[in-house]
Amino acid sequence: VQLSSGTCPSTHRTRSTPARRCPAGAASAAGAPLHVPAAGMDRSRGGRGAGTSRRGAAGGVPQGHSVGGRRLPAIASAFLQHVGEHTQRASSEKVAQRLVRFFQVLVPRFTDDPDSPRPLGIDLNVVRPLCGEGVPDDIPALRAALWKVMLGYLPTDLFQWDGTLEAARASYQKFLQELLKDFGADDAARGTASPSAPSAAGAAGGSDGGRSDKELDAVLTQISKDVVRTRIELAFFGRSVDGTSESLCGIGREPESVDVVNPSCHLDVLARVLLVYAWLNRGVLYVQGMNELCAPLYFAFAQDPLSGASAEADTFFCFSHMMATMRDAFVKSLDDSDNGMLGRIEQYSVLLREKDVQVWGYLQNLQVQPVFYTVRWLTLMLAQELNMPDTLRLWDSLLSDFARPHPLLLYLCVAMVMRVREAILAFDFSDCMKLLQHYPPIPIEELLQDALRLRASDLIPAGASNRDVAARGVRHMVLAPGRSSVIAAASAPVWGGPISSWFRR
Repeated sequence: VQLSSGTCPSTHRTRSTPARRCPAGAASAAGAPLHVPAAGMDRSRGGRGAGTSRRGAAGGVPQGHSVGGRRLPAIASAFLQHVGEHTQRASSEKVAQRLVRFFQVLVPRFTDDPDSPRPLGIDLNVVRPLCGEGVPDDIPALRAALWKVMLGYLPTDLFQWDGTLEAARASYQKFLQELLKDFGADDAARGTASPSAPSAAGAAGGSDGGRSDKELDAVLTQISKDVVRTRIELAFFGRSVDGTSESLCGIGREPESVDVVNPSCHLDVLARVLLVYAWLNRGVLYVQGMNELCAPLYFAFAQDPLSGASAEADTFFCFSHMMATMRDAFVKSLDDSDNGMLGRIEQYSVLLREKDVQVWGYLQNLQVQPVFYTVRWLTLMLAQELNMPDTLRLWDSLLSDFARPHPLLLYLCVAMVMRVREAILAFDFSDCMKLLQHYPPIPIEELLQDALRLRASDLIPAGASNRDVAARGVRHMVLAPGRSSVIAAASAPVWGGPISSWFRR
């Protein structure tokens, strides 16, 4: 669909808003027409549908284009242009149709005020269900942008993207400068690092030339030990930041070589993001496992050809937003709260008992407590159980889930147990532990469908749980596709017992 000069480019709107003609002069102010990709291209006949040119089907948004009489900022304009162009080269017709749906909800919409139209922003009621179905891998920039919106880092108004990103990235640079000053490496922050600049080796040995923060020394040591073991199956984290070499950071790199002042490869950058977070969040600091939560974010953002150069800053802010909902699970003093580790485990146990009381009872009789196998599942959002492509796909659904902190995750964990129920019922304690702690590979789409079916059975038409609403009352706002609804917060008693380190080493 091409919005030509005879129609206002801002007429990408909700169904309830009537179409209107541009006010006088608006068409000329808009400049080049805005091309909205259209589905249904006939690839068997040279990529042209009936009466629709290839360019008209997915022409994109020229940089500097004006919409509704307002010029799109550079970052938003380049993003829409990028998505529009790549929709033409989609790997299949099915993918092209999905990309068109994303494009159409991302193009700015405006109010119907002919004198002063205001941008309405991205409709999250539409975008979240689309993300939940999976973001096509064909356009890494699309997933990166959508995750930033879902996590609350980017506003829904595309006209604010440039200002938001510029301010956030500038703030991150200031954080780095202040952090390195605390480490006695302010010269390094300005790019004049000496051989004694902060590194994990200096943190461990205390011979780094003047670092004053012993607590951060210990944190950096732990971070360094963890990041060198992060996603070792991927060559990505072993590559240099400029992509020219893998020799600097390959598999087997020692923790002492991690450099947060002059990062040479991606695992150095990952370590620095985690260190900045710990420095700014002294009540949480760093806990083992945070590296596994941060890695998919950084990986996804670094693949973005438009904003990959700022992946570090973007990862920091998105990780901070994610930790706002996951933080309680990493703070030992909050273990017994609803959102603490034991509270989450108890919510999982209650849900498993409701969905499969036979398996739940069998595991209870064997003394296979949920804490033995669900800590990683619930705390790391299954990132450690899946390869990176499957993790990205799963997080499309988890990050777009309306209920926080991600009730869909509970259903996924229950679905995982129910998928191997026959084996569980035939196994003894030792075999059940091996099975659940080292879960076998599973098609991610099948797992998601199983979890969604389990949750669907708990939802009334408005989207709220009959059981929870009747028993406890409303707390979390949830939006089902195209409607608003509510879900109650579980507040069951928690399982008692100490938690050791259940993360895979």
